[in-house]
Amino acid sequence: MSGVGEGQVELGRPDTLWKVRAFCSGRAEVARLAAVDVPVGVERYLVQFWPADT
Repeated sequence: MSGVGEGQVELGRPDTLWKVRAFCSGRAEVARLAAVDVPVGVERYLVQFWPADT
């Protein structure tokens, strides 16, 4: 998948304020490979959520 994704993440606790932390790796490699072709499966993401009250 590339570009902006549409969708919604259900975290299972309505009316809860969440904190989020996101990490991405592989962006430099994508930039290098994009000069030749469209890289697929190079970038990796980790997104963590936890309730803001803790």
